[in-house]
Amino acid sequence: MNEDSLKEITRRTLFKQIGYGLGGVALSSILASEGFAQTAPLAQSPKPKAKNVIFLFMAGAPSQLDMFDYKPTLTKYSGQACPEEIMKGERFAFIQGTPKLLGSPHEFAQVGQSGQWVSSLMPHFKEIADDVAVVRSMSTDQFNHAPAQLFMNTGFQNPGRPALGSWLSYGIGTENKDLPGFVVLLSGANAPDGGKACWSNGFLPSIHQGVELRSQGDPVLFVSNPDG
Repeated sequence: MNEDSLKEITRRTLFKQIGYGLGGVALSSILASEGFAQTAPLAQSPKPKAKNVIFLFMAGAPSQLDMFDYKPTLTKYSGQACPEEIMKGERFAFIQGTPKLLGSPHEFAQVGQSGQWVSSLMPHFKEIADDVAVVRSMSTDQFNHAPAQLFMNTGFQNPGRPALGSWLSYGIGTENKDLPGFVVLLSGANAPDGGKACWSNGFLPSIHQGVELRSQGDPVLFVSNPDG
């Protein structure tokens, strides 16, 4: 547009052209919601059976060594100095010198038809032991809380990857297009050390980001109008 044309634009023309632009923005949003600009998978094969997933990430909970991960050898050598072959070439946070081994002080027993080892901390777990799958194949070399928490929630120790809930939202979708498919409930005032990256959408569309529901103040941030 040349300078002479700019001089001829009236205020009415200006608002008219702005309206065209806003209309285009609204149209793109409508088309996206109707599936013309689909960001979710176009085909789902096989069709998912699960409708809802509840994932409890209990940062600060009792150690797996005190609940499910029975280590009889560790208990046997509890209180003794850690063997040099275990410490050699390894990095440990906040450990200096030669530490001592510490086994679980709790008794373990096999329960259910599966023979799952469970500690005395959970005396009623035997009633549901055969309905629970205990995964023992996960491991990580991360020794600090934040990267380990990110690894647990996103499968990668650095920020920038989609969380488990984001992938589920992407794959399963939501039963109500006006409500988020992935919500986050925090216990206590503080987020985990991994921060909001633990429920980030990463490189997936932002609609799959976890929406934090709060117990104080506005349940969801940036929905209500500000005071005044």
